[in-house]
Amino acid sequence: MKGMFEFLNEAPLAERMVDRHADGDLIVSTVSVTDSDQPFETAIQHPNYNSGKWVIVEMHETREAAEQGHRLWVKIMTNKKLPTELVNVSTSGIKKFLDSLVS
Repeated sequence: MKGMFEFLNEAPLAERMVDRHADGDLIVSTVSVTDSDQPFETAIQHPNYNSGKWVIVEMHETREAAEQGHRLWVKIMTNKKLPTELVNVSTSGIKKFLDSLVS
């Protein structure tokens, strides 16, 4: 795991963006990250999940896998029937720290 505050050294979002889908209340965003166990993550923002806050739904080892994962999540989230829940799979240092406070 990289340092808990490594995200402070990340390049601007536009430079880290792999892909982004926005439609109404839905955003599916896939970016490169520096503070997690894997270098790419796909996140979803939708009012039905996590009080409308971001949920990291998948981590990716390569840019190609991130692109494929992004397409898959766009397909899932634009389906007529949405998932009942989304599970946050983030491995960021700050998430691990915050989780340790409530454990």
